[in-house]
Amino acid sequence: MGRRRGFFAEMQYQAAKAQKERARQAAAAERERVRLEREMHRAQAAAAVARERMTRASAQAAAQAEREAKRLHVEAQQTKVESLNADLREELAAIDTVLESTLAVDDYVDLEKLRRVAQHPPFQSAHLAPTPPPPPIVVPPEPFFRPPAAPEGFSAVFAKKKHAAAVAAAQTQFQQAHAAWRTVASQIAQQQQFAAAQHQAAEGERLRKLAGDRKQYDAECDERQRVVDEENQRLDDLIAHLAAGESEAVDEYIGIVFGNSIYPEVIAAHSDVDFSYDAELRELSITLVFPPPDVIPATKAFRYVRAGDEIAETKLPQRDTSVRYAELVNNMTLRTVHEVWESDRAGHIDSISLVGGVNHVDPAVGKDVFVRLIALAVSREDFAEIDLARITPSETLKHLRAVVSKAPHRMTPIDDKKGVRG
Repeated sequence: MGRRRGFFAEMQYQAAKAQKERARQAAAAERERVRLEREMHRAQAAAAVARERMTRASAQAAAQAEREAKRLHVEAQQTKVESLNADLREELAAIDTVLESTLAVDDYVDLEKLRRVAQHPPFQSAHLAPTPPPPPIVVPPEPFFRPPAAPEGFSAVFAKKKHAAAVAAAQTQFQQAHAAWRTVASQIAQQQQFAAAQHQAAEGERLRKLAGDRKQYDAECDERQRVVDEENQRLDDLIAHLAAGESEAVDEYIGIVFGNSIYPEVIAAHSDVDFSYDAELRELSITLVFPPPDVIPATKAFRYVRAGDEIAETKLPQRDTSVRYAELVNNMTLRTVHEVWESDRAGHIDSISLVGGVNHVDPAVGKDVFVRLIALAVSREDFAEIDLARITPSETLKHLRAVVSKAPHRMTPIDDKKGVRG
C-alpha cells in the first residue's frame, strides 16, 4: 500500500521533512554526537602518529611508543563506544516520544500559506552592453615646407649651387608629402562613414540578439507564471471544495496534514497511512501501517572489551523491546487520531475508524498479508475529553474501547469480528 499524497500533500511532506531534519541536526544530541565523533577521530589520529613514531624510535623508545599507541587506541575505542551509545540514546528517545513530540505542534494547516508567487531570475544576456562606437579618425598634421638653411660665411659663394639643389630636392619632397597628405585627408570622411556603417550594423545585430534573449526570457517567465497560476488555481479549488466538505477535498487536506507529520527515519521508512473520508457519515477511515517489530533496537548499550579489542553489545531483555514496540503501536495510533482532529478546525470529521497493522509475509503460504494489531472507532466528542499530555496510552485505548493485539511484537492479530463500536 502506498502513501496517499496529493500534489499539495507531497509538497508539504517534503518541506516538513527538510525542516525536521534541520531541527534534528541542531539538537543537543546531534551536537554531542558530532563532538564525540570528533574526539574519536582525534584519538585515532593521535594513535596513528604514535604508531608511526614507534617504527622510527629506538628499542627503548619503541616500547614506550607502543604503550602510548595502545593507550590511545583504547581511548579511541572508548570514544567510539560513547558515540555509538549517544546515537542509540537519541534513536530510542525518538521512538519513545512519538506521541509527545506532536503535542507541541499545531497540526492545523493554513492552506493560504501554500499559495505561491512566481520567482523569476534577473534577466541576463551576453548582448546587454551597447557596441562601442568607432573612435574618430584624426586627420594627420598637414606637412609644411622647411627649406634647407642657407650657407653663410666665405663658403657661401661657392655653395650657392649646392644649396639651390638642396632647396629643389626639399621642395620636391614636400610636394610629394603634401600630395600624400591631401590623399589621406580626403579619404577620412569616407572611412568614418564606413566605420559608422559597420558600427550601426553591429549594434543592429546586437539589438536583434538581445531582443531574442528577452523574448526567450519573457517566455520562460510566462511559463513559470503559468505553472504558479495553475497551482494557485488548484489551491483555490481545494479551499472552496474543502469549505463545502467534499470528500476528495477533505482527503487531500488530511493528506497535507499527514505530510507534515514527520516520524523518525527508523519508523518513517517502514510505516504508511491510507485514509478515506465519507462525507455522508462525516467519518474518516484510516489504515495505519506500523513498522515491523524488528525495527526496535535490541541493544541496551555498547561497551569496549579490551581482551578481544572489540566493541560488544549488551542486549535489551526481550520484554523491554516487546513493551517498547507495544507502546509505539499505541502512541502512533493516538498521534494519528490527534493530528486529524487538531487539524480539522472546520469540523468536517465527526468520527474516526482506524485499523492499524503490519505488512508481513505469511511463512505458511509465502504471501503478503496485513496483520491487524489494533482497531479503534472514536467520536470527536469522546476524544476531545482526553488530555494526551497526562495519559497512559494503553489505558486511554482501553477507555476508548479499542481492540488491541495481546502480543504486538509477535504480530498476534486482533479478533475484531464483533467490531469496535460501543
